[in-house]
Amino acid sequence: MYRNLKAEMVRQDIKPEQIAEALNIKLATARLKINGNVPFRLDECKRVAALFKDKNGLNYLFQE
Repeated sequence: MYRNLKAEMVRQDIKPEQIAEALNIKLATARLKINGNVPFRLDECKRVAALFKDKNGLNYLFQE
């Protein structure tokens, strides 16, 4: 599970639907990725990080 990612999603009101849209994947798949059941690819991590106002960095958002 990506605790930092989930926390920042709440803080910045970013919904799983927005992540699914940014990655061009189904909502169910986005939820699996957010919960850590399916890994994010590096290019996906970069696209997700671009959604956030504060650029905390990939290491912070995707720290396990």
